[in-house]
Amino acid sequence: MESDTEPSTPMSTLEATPETEYENRIANLEAAPTQSTTEYFSWQQLADISERLTGLGEQYGALTTVCTGDYVALGTERGSVVVTDYLGRVKMALGSAASAAYGAVSALAFSADHMVLVAGYAQGFVVVWDWAKGTTAAVSRPRQASDSPDAAGHPAGTAITCVGFIGASRHRYISGSGGGLVLYHHIVRRLLTTMSTQPLASDGGVLFEAAALARGTHACVTDDLGLVAILTDSSITIVKTRHGVEQQYRAGFQTAEGTRRRTVARRPYAGSVAWQSAQRIERPATTPAESDAMLPKLAYSWGAHIHILAVHLDYNVSGNGTALGSAAPRVQFERETEWTAIEDVVFCRWIDPTTLLYMTQSQRVFVFETQFAQETEISTAPPARIVGRAWVTLTTGTEAEPSYAAAMCVHRRRLFAHCGSALYVGRLLMWAERLELLATQGQLVDAIALATGFYQARTGQIVVGLPRVQRAGDAGQLRRQALVGGRLADLMRRALQSTLAADRTPRATDAEVRALATVCVQACLALSDMHILFTDVFESFASEPYRLAFLETVEPFILSGAITRVPAQMLNALIDVFGSMLSHVQRLGAVLYALDLQHGEFDIDHVLGCCRKLRLWRTFARVWLDLGDPIAPVASIIAAAAQENDLLDQEQLEDEAPGAVILDYLDMVMRGRSYPDGQLLKPQARAEAYSARVAQLVFPPATDDAKSTFHTLRALLAIDTERLLETLGHILNDPFTSYINLIVKPSSPQASRDSGRALRRASQVKSLVQVVVDALHALTMAAYSHPEQNILAPRQIGLLTSFALILYATRFPLVYLTDATVSEWSDVLLTLNDTSTRVERENAFELLFKLNPPPVYADYIDRVRCAGFFRVLEHIYYTLGQFEDALRTFLDHPDFVQRRAVFAAIQDLGAASRPHATESVCRFVVSNAAELVEVDADAFVETIETVEALDHSSVVDALNEHPQLQFSYMRALLDPAPEQHTPSDERLPPNIGLPDEQHIVVYPFQSLVPDNAQSANKFPQALHERYLELMCQYSPGAVLPYLKQHADQGVEPLRLASVQTVCARYGVSDGLVWALVRLGDFSAALLTLLKEVDSETSRVRAAVPETSNAELTLPDGVVPGEQEIQGHAGLTDAGRERLEDHLRVAERCIGGCVDVCKAALTRLGKDTPNDASSDEAQNKYRSLVSAQLCDLWLTLLRTALSHLHATNRTLDALPDVALSATREAWQLVSSRQRWMLQTVLDALIFAASPASSFISLRHIIQQLIVTGTPNDKAHVDIVKQPGAARSLDIAEIQHLLAVAVSAYKTEAQLMALTNVLVDYDLFTTFAQLVRSQKQGWRVPTDAQPSPALSTRHDLCCLECRTPLFADQRQEHVMAKLRGQIAQYYETSALRVLDLHIFEDRSAQWKWMKLRTASTFDPYLGSSTRQKAADQVVLFKCGHGFHQHCMPGLAHKDLASGCAPECVQCADRSTVFRTGATG
Repeated sequence: MESDTEPSTPMSTLEATPETEYENRIANLEAAPTQSTTEYFSWQQLADISERLTGLGEQYGALTTVCTGDYVALGTERGSVVVTDYLGRVKMALGSAASAAYGAVSALAFSADHMVLVAGYAQGFVVVWDWAKGTTAAVSRPRQASDSPDAAGHPAGTAITCVGFIGASRHRYISGSGGGLVLYHHIVRRLLTTMSTQPLASDGGVLFEAAALARGTHACVTDDLGLVAILTDSSITIVKTRHGVEQQYRAGFQTAEGTRRRTVARRPYAGSVAWQSAQRIERPATTPAESDAMLPKLAYSWGAHIHILAVHLDYNVSGNGTALGSAAPRVQFERETEWTAIEDVVFCRWIDPTTLLYMTQSQRVFVFETQFAQETEISTAPPARIVGRAWVTLTTGTEAEPSYAAAMCVHRRRLFAHCGSALYVGRLLMWAERLELLATQGQLVDAIALATGFYQARTGQIVVGLPRVQRAGDAGQLRRQALVGGRLADLMRRALQSTLAADRTPRATDAEVRALATVCVQACLALSDMHILFTDVFESFASEPYRLAFLETVEPFILSGAITRVPAQMLNALIDVFGSMLSHVQRLGAVLYALDLQHGEFDIDHVLGCCRKLRLWRTFARVWLDLGDPIAPVASIIAAAAQENDLLDQEQLEDEAPGAVILDYLDMVMRGRSYPDGQLLKPQARAEAYSARVAQLVFPPATDDAKSTFHTLRALLAIDTERLLETLGHILNDPFTSYINLIVKPSSPQASRDSGRALRRASQVKSLVQVVVDALHALTMAAYSHPEQNILAPRQIGLLTSFALILYATRFPLVYLTDATVSEWSDVLLTLNDTSTRVERENAFELLFKLNPPPVYADYIDRVRCAGFFRVLEHIYYTLGQFEDALRTFLDHPDFVQRRAVFAAIQDLGAASRPHATESVCRFVVSNAAELVEVDADAFVETIETVEALDHSSVVDALNEHPQLQFSYMRALLDPAPEQHTPSDERLPPNIGLPDEQHIVVYPFQSLVPDNAQSANKFPQALHERYLELMCQYSPGAVLPYLKQHADQGVEPLRLASVQTVCARYGVSDGLVWALVRLGDFSAALLTLLKEVDSETSRVRAAVPETSNAELTLPDGVVPGEQEIQGHAGLTDAGRERLEDHLRVAERCIGGCVDVCKAALTRLGKDTPNDASSDEAQNKYRSLVSAQLCDLWLTLLRTALSHLHATNRTLDALPDVALSATREAWQLVSSRQRWMLQTVLDALIFAASPASSFISLRHIIQQLIVTGTPNDKAHVDIVKQPGAARSLDIAEIQHLLAVAVSAYKTEAQLMALTNVLVDYDLFTTFAQLVRSQKQGWRVPTDAQPSPALSTRHDLCCLECRTPLFADQRQEHVMAKLRGQIAQYYETSALRVLDLHIFEDRSAQWKWMKLRTASTFDPYLGSSTRQKAADQVVLFKCGHGFHQHCMPGLAHKDLASGCAPECVQCADRSTVFRTGATG
């Protein structure tokens, strides 16, 4: 169908070819004013076409698809395709009455020659148009539902979302629909024109895009494959279509690894794919067939992930790289780059072989340079929003991003986009355009910075129009610099003129000036053109307002070494500006220090004067040295150092301190190095001349007037003597100084007259070290001989003399001294009165003494001893054979290291074969044993072990008069690693622990270890016992670890009886308990520990403050002190720490008691009687063991309970006016003692398990309840302790059981405890006791209370109606606690399960405290205590009787253990019987 508006014109009649028309039209558009421009990108509207879109829409329908090439193809919603040129002239309108049923045009694509169009329609039709003729070349119809499954075509009603020609062909093309079906179409023209259609992909997913590889500017083997890339929401597939369809590559969707921005874990619903065809470029050859080509690439995006696949050709080549045969290479696809954008990518196309353009879902446009993996955002959307088509959503119902392939396309590096009612073209700006754009906008600083980056190829951005730089110095870099260099210089001049103009209003700010100065300096450095910097740039900033900013900007470039030289004008400006500001003086010094100041390039007097005035001594010295005068700065700097305290701020110029500068200067110059960088001076002759001149200045030949001759040396010594000598040592140790020889001029008048001849004498040519030694000798001897002249201080004389003699001794014969000189210096070393240099003088004299030994050693003994040179004295004694005196010198030495060296000397002499030396060593060791122990006891013992002639017994005997030293020696001998033991505090209780089973020595019950049972030991037994006695005196905390250590070794060198005796004598309880346990005397061991518990409890009571608030009365006018105020506030930290200290000791004692009881169970349970075959003897033995074990636990329980309840009674009896500190202290003591009781009970319950046949928990509980002491004589030794002779009251019994039960939190654990106590129901007893305490002793219903019992409810005997027990509770205490008790119990009778077991320990202790609020005493009668010895029987039913009131109950029944019967209810379950034995 031809156009109605404008007839078609033959192509041959056009005035210009389409390519020329395209280029001319686009060039005219780019010359027009831009409509939307960023730093990188420019958008222009295609005005001619945009103006006609409205009319075309009215005639053919609204625009739906755009495709550009040499012409513009526009698809409409009515199925028409309009082809126009870039002037908007319609070339052809394609369509017919039949095509109106095809639906809207959804996809368009030009062929390679732009003469054929393939169009896809919304109803599934695909039509190939020969648009120049206005005819159709082929039509692919959709597949209807009634067609066979094998029918070719897209499903009817499915929009075609992508079409494209393959390679350069007009006959092979592809089409894809949103449902995931991609078809390959081939128009075959032989006799008849036919078309074959073949599916390429049909995975049922969402098709994002399909693209065919077009032919590029270079012929490649891929052109013959007909490659097609198909991108779906689940995979990327590449297939070849020539010579059969075959899959070449496939990859599934996955999150990109190593992404740089973000990762996307969801399934992507946006994607795009684009081919870059093979292009011919200039680059080195890589393969024989592709030497000047870049092979095709494929870019595709899944969500925000961008992937680039590169094509590689696998050649079958020989060893020399030539192809074998005519076989085509194999095509391979490899991942080249992966990238993650900031959001989902909806469109991507190649601009050139290395630049990919892509747009995100928010229509932000980026370019990605694959060569550098560099991303740049170039633009946002055009002025109007780009129109996308949701073909995928309409076709599949899947929510996906709109498709922009029908609204955007790239042609010849330009981006075309359909935006509403207009068409836009966008392009990347050329580098020159970008610079001009910034300059036009007034951003000259940014323009200079960008141009500098262009020049150096370091922009980090995409650059268009400049050659790429592959490596430094290549042709691309040279061409780039030639293009950019002139533009950069021009931008600097424009910026300087516009920014620093005098008539500018307003004036440039300081920040603008500094920014401009920075970019100008960087640009000049990049251009390597310092002339522009020091002329145009510096002159522009020379005016007063801008000069400081420019100089401060240049400063860091100088310090970094980028600028090493400046002209004299700029240097003077730096000195004048920075020197006038105190805060910039140090910065000026750093600048001058970094600059390379060449002679003739600066004002010498101005620089030196400034350095002297501002005390920039490093620069001062460096300038003089560069000028060739190493001597000139020395005097000035030394003079400044002498008066440095009177000049400028020293803290600010710390690096410029003249003393440090002059010493560093001498060090470097005399070693042939430049100052201050330390580089070797060249040539060598210059370095040697500088070093010699400085040496002659500092160390001149000696004269009669030493004070004036050595003026420079004395000044240096006054600065820092030690630092100067250190510097001299560094200088003389440098190999360079060995080449320095000085010609020394004669100093006498006669020698001066013969100076010509004297200069040629070899004796006058001296090495540098010889000159230094001679000068130091002359100076020190003058100062020592004339102390009144104050030439040198005594310390300086000692240091210089020692330094010179060490040089002489170590450099001989390079340094030669006459005998007279050596003698003079020896006298100085020995007689100088300066203790601070004694070590240095001794070292020097020792070297001198060994180098020049005296003829008679004895003449030096007294002098050396007076000087304190003990090492030299030792040498003399060794030489004379006086070994004892030689060893004595070690002990007389003040240095500990030297004193400790006596042991090495003893070992050396002891190993000698001379008998005289061995005898001397033995006499010395015995006579000086005490001093040797004081030096190092461990080393002394090691020495005795090494020397065969020495023995330990003689040393121990020699130390009898020094017991503490004897202990130190024996500890090093017998216990060589005491640091492994942590000596406990002498007050801490023992922690004997349970020995391992294999270490337990089982002896007969209550038998003693024989004294001769010990095996042989390395040392005598008496020695060990003596050491134990000394240890008990001086280190009692180490006794127990020592005993344990030797017991664990299997051989005990001590008799247990001796250990018991010694530990008892000195009160070492832990050792005593250990010995008693090993002897089997557990009763005595337990009593020892319980005494410690009683002692610590007494200390606890003494540590509790007893003052009450009522007693805190102070005289009038007296202000309460801090202690009184803290007493009201609570327990002080010091008081709490003191209490906890004592309680901690008591806890450890209780733990030791538990260990004793456990050890007794372990030991006695394994013993057997001698006559094991007799059952009677065995039973008797087991009864005896059981009784002893039960008595041990009973004693321990009674002690723990007695202390706990004594504390609780004290706490309950505290008055209301008691100090809060006192109450808090007793509460702390009660809680800790309760914890001790809990520890004992836990161990007892574990020991009294059903498997144990020795311990009866029932028996122990009954013994606690029974009144009176046990009658068994076997128990007498156990119960001899406080509180053991009385029975426990009800409150104590209640607490004992409550603490025992509190360890069991669940019903199962309670049942386990019941199994332990299976022979006696203690729970019922406990419930009855608690109920009685809570409610008062209730009166039976048939009992009549007496008037005396009107206010109290006491339990009465049913026969005589008199109380069985008297309630002794304090009324004022119970009245306060009744309300608190009610919150724990109901009014009904208490059951076993009503016992409250609190998770919170503080609540549990509070409950137990309420239970101890009363005390009950059993007695008979309400008014008399005559019958207190009678017995009381209390039944579970609640009835009670006196024993004498129960009819038919004989005393023998009770004694025999028979349960009596209640006369009221015939209940035989007794709850409580005082005096009962059962």
